[in-house]
Amino acid sequence: MKTIIRTKADVAKELTAQVAAVLASKPEANIAISAVDLPAEVLDALAASDIAFDRATLFQACEYCGAAGKGAHAVGTAFSPLTAAKPFAAVHAPDPDADAEHAADYDAAIQAAGGLDLVILGLGERGHVAFNEPGAGFGEKTHIAKLAEVTREAIAADFGTLEQTPEHGITIGIHTILGAKKILLVGFGARCAKAANATLEQTPEHGITIGIHTILGAKKILLVGFGARCAKAANATLEQTPEHGITIGIHTIL
Repeated sequence: MKTIIRTKADVAKELTAQVAAVLASKPEANIAISAVDLPAEVLDALAASDIAFDRATLFQACEYCGAAGKGAHAVGTAFSPLTAAKPFAAVHAPDPDADAEHAADYDAAIQAAGGLDLVILGLGERGHVAFNEPGAGFGEKTHIAKLAEVTREAIAADFGTLEQTPEHGITIGIHTILGAKKILLVGFGARCAKAANATLEQTPEHGITIGIHTILGAKKILLVGFGARCAKAANATLEQTPEHGITIGIHTIL
C-alpha cells in the first residue's frame, strides 16, 4: 500500500492525477465512488479538472434505503456538481428500494460492465468505508447494512431528528471493493487521523473493516490530507526521517 500525506490541496491534486492516469490507459473505465465521508474537495477537484469522463461509467457506491435514498439529502445528490460538469457515459446507483435478496444484483451489473477499474472511498472517523460498518465480512458484496448509531447521529441534522434519520443503507461490500484494480482511500484532517493511524499500524481498530492485510498492494493508495502546518511533519514521520524536530521517529510512535 502506498501512503501519501500532504496538504489537503496537494492530496486533491494527487488524487486527480491518479484518476487521470486510470482514464488515460482506459477511457471507458468503470469507477465506483462513495460520497460518504469523502471530503467535498475531492469531487470539487474532479469537477474542476480537465479530465474527460465521457467514456467512463460511474457506479455510486452506496445510498440510504427507502425514501431517504430518493430525497433531497440522498447520498447521490453529492454527485450532481461532478456529473453536471463532467458527463459520464453512464451513471448507476444502488436501488434504495432493493431488499436483501436483490441487493447483490448491483454487483451483477458491475461485473456485467467488466468489473471496477477504480474505487474512490472516504475514510470514516471510525475507519468505515461507504456503509461497511464494523463487522462487515470480507466476502460481502452489495448488501443492506444497518447504520451505526454514531453514523446516524452524524447525519441527523440533514433529516431533522434522529428518529427521522435512515437506519439502513445499501452499499457495495468489501468483496466488491477489493475486486477493483485500484483503490484510493482518502481522509482529511484530525477527524480521520486516528483511523488512518490504525490502518498504518496494521490493526483493525476503530471499525476499520478492511484491515491492512487486505488493502496492502500496489493498487491501493491511502491519501491523508492535513493543513499545511502539520502535513510536512507527518510525511517526514512516515518516511522515517527526523526532519522538523521529529526526534522519536517512526519506530517509536507506530
